[in-house]
Amino acid sequence: MTFPTLLRAVPRSLSFILILACVACGEAPPPAAPAASSIPRISDKVEAAGTDGIEVTARYPSMRHELAPLEAAMHAYTQTQQAELAARIKKLKPETERAERPGKLDLDFTIATQTIAFVSALAEGSADVGEGAPTALRAAFNQHLPSGRIVAFGDLFTDPATALKTFSDESRRHLYAEYEARLYHQNLPQAELNQRMRVMHALVDKGTEPEAANFAAFLVDGVDGKAIGITVIFAPGQVAADAEGAQQIEVPVKLFVAAIRPEYRDAFDKDSAVQTIPPGGAR
Repeated sequence: MTFPTLLRAVPRSLSFILILACVACGEAPPPAAPAASSIPRISDKVEAAGTDGIEVTARYPSMRHELAPLEAAMHAYTQTQQAELAARIKKLKPETERAERPGKLDLDFTIATQTIAFVSALAEGSADVGEGAPTALRAAFNQHLPSGRIVAFGDLFTDPATALKTFSDESRRHLYAEYEARLYHQNLPQAELNQRMRVMHALVDKGTEPEAANFAAFLVDGVDGKAIGITVIFAPGQVAADAEGAQQIEVPVKLFVAAIRPEYRDAFDKDSAVQTIPPGGAR
């Protein structure tokens, strides 16, 4: 799944062909589909400040009233990052230097996915103390629409520890396969291949330990209907080299449907979690 935009507009050429076909057969052309309004559109709202030796730029989506908790979570994240960056700069620079070379906080917030019960937002950007080596920032926020709550990973499950183990195992399985295939494709000498495999496994193992902090950034997958899974987003350097950027793993609902808390169970497509057993028994 690609973020942040999930909706795709119907090509104009296709719409034109449909209209011509309807005219040819003597039927009135179908009415134009109304513009989708379920996912808030991105606006150019910018908040800027210059206190504490920091220039802050944060771009937020235009939000519907019922998404006020999600909007509040976004602004709270900006404030937290601003405070943390200010603290770092005060340790590094005297006041006069802070004014001459201010740090910069730059954040983009987008609506990434929306299902019938969840809206998920993504924050991406950077924090720079002014030394030319910005720190990449990435976070996700999920609002449960029926309750209005901002939901953390552990909130979704009756047994968070078991769920974390499931997500850890699936993430490792996926990342191992992806990285091993990439290394084998390079036709490296066996000794170098083995060494790089060990390094890769160690990095993945550490970044996917079944701890809440490692799976804090996640999006509830789906487009308007029931959720079909959860995408976990790993920060740059967490499970791969910094240069490779953030990594994401899509975990289908079938792997964790039994662990979902009752109040969230109807939000997920349980039918997609049913595994069909072919005639003659299990595969």
